[in-house]
Amino acid sequence: MAREIDWQLFEKAADITASALRGAMGGAESQPPDYAGKVFKAVWDALKVAAEDLPEKPRAGFATSA
Repeated sequence: MAREIDWQLFEKAADITASALRGAMGGAESQPPDYAGKVFKAVWDALKVAAEDLPEKPRAGFATSA
């Protein structure tokens, strides 16, 4: 389960980073290349913190009572 969430978070972080960097890179007097890495790290860290608040998904199968 954690691996699924990590993959979804990674994809979302890449999407948000690409949106944030569009227009900020490649032009005259634009940000240096390491700026992209800094933005990605900040987005990734924020998404991981936010994911801690997500409820656990129930597992498929039969419920058993103890």
